[in-house]
Amino acid sequence: MIFMLFAVAIAALFFVGSLILLRLGQHLGLRYRKRSGTEGTGGLATVEGAIFGLMGLLLAFTISGALQRFDDRRQLVIQEATAATTAYDRLTLFGGDDARKLQSSLKEYVRARVDLYRMPHDFLLLQRAEDFSDPQEGKLHQLKNELWEAAVAACPQPNYRPACALSLPALNSLFEVARLRAGASEKHPPQIIYLMLFGLGLGCSLLAGFGMAASAGHSWIHMVLFAGTLTVALYIVTDMEYPRLGLIRIESFDHFLLDAYEQMQSAVPVGNMRDQ
Repeated sequence: MIFMLFAVAIAALFFVGSLILLRLGQHLGLRYRKRSGTEGTGGLATVEGAIFGLMGLLLAFTISGALQRFDDRRQLVIQEATAATTAYDRLTLFGGDDARKLQSSLKEYVRARVDLYRMPHDFLLLQRAEDFSDPQEGKLHQLKNELWEAAVAACPQPNYRPACALSLPALNSLFEVARLRAGASEKHPPQIIYLMLFGLGLGCSLLAGFGMAASAGHSWIHMVLFAGTLTVALYIVTDMEYPRLGLIRIESFDHFLLDAYEQMQSAVPVGNMRDQ
């Protein structure tokens, strides 16, 4: 909720500021034309073109980067589901009660991972980061340690060495993807990029209003569309950087990890497979 209020407040502030600067720019443009005439505006188009071009390039690169990071986060969900399934299958190699205990611990860990991203969480304004449940993250850390220690403890047995050679790397890959997902949630552009977008957007509004002074009157339709288009573009960039807090979400991809957990639940236990 904090993120939505923050994002909407910034967007509203930019929209109002853009409209004000459009009107101010038109007023300054009219004064300039009265003092210098139409001949005095010939060289200004070069400056305006450079600034608008810079704004377009910066916006394009920022949107492209946000889309890439958004897609990376979705891919990491699929990678974690794949890593969990692989680890579960390889733990079967231990055989007997050890395999059942390890697989049971893995299912608890995966269930806790699913619950972590389903729990309500919010936005740390100063750190510009998502605030996940500390108790749930502590539980995950404990389950991870218990699972890893149990797998390592079984490895000294001679008949489990082939199983360990395959299972431990699979578990390590699962934990690594979880760490990558945590890092991806904090991977954002430097704050100066947002300040540049905000400042350049307002500067372009001023120049656009200055250019509108060539017409006899001012069109509120054009002014609102100009300010609204920039506002929506800037909001979308911000919203995509936090795909679990804003309007653009990646929750639709969470079912991959849940599907992996449900497959583990419906799998036939090792001991039952051998009895059949």
